[in-house]
Amino acid sequence: MTSGNRKRIFGDKVEFKSLSCAPVNELGVVYLFGVLHETFDFRIESIQSGFPDCIARRKVGKNRWEEVRIEFEYDSRSFKTHGHDPYGVDIIICWKHNWKQCPKEIEVIELSSLLGDAEQIDDQIKTKKTLSAWQLFAQQKRLEGLSFTEIAKLWKKNKDV
Repeated sequence: MTSGNRKRIFGDKVEFKSLSCAPVNELGVVYLFGVLHETFDFRIESIQSGFPDCIARRKVGKNRWEEVRIEFEYDSRSFKTHGHDPYGVDIIICWKHNWKQCPKEIEVIELSSLLGDAEQIDDQIKTKKTLSAWQLFAQQKRLEGLSFTEIAKLWKKNKDV
C-alpha cells in the first residue's frame, strides 16, 4: 500500500476551538495543550523532541510563576513504557490517564476529562478583562499545594452545588 492510499485515523468528535476530533496520538495531545495552555495559566518556554518535551511556567500567585517540566503522552502509561525518568518531570499531560502506579510526585493532567470544563473556563476568560472566578480559585488552590486535577475536580464540585 502506498502512503497515498493509507486511511487516516480520527478520534471521537469533540468540537473544541479549532480541534474537531479527539487526539489519537501524542502529537494531538501536544496540539491540544497548545490550544489550552493559557486557559490553565501556563506559559510555554520551550517545546522539544527530547525529554522532557516542554518547559513551561505556571502561575501560582500575583507576579509568581513556577517552572514546570512537562512530558506529553497519549496515555500516561506510555511514560513508563518509554523508560522516562520520573525525577525528570513535574507533569504528564495526556489524553488518557491509565497509569495506576504513577508516582505521586508527578502531577497528571488528563485532557479528556477536562475538556468540557476547559471550554467553559475559556469562555469566562474571554468575556472578562480581569481574572475570572476560575483563575482566582485556581491560583488560591495552587498556593495551597493542590494539583491541577484536584483543583479542576473541586471547581466542578463547587459549581454543581
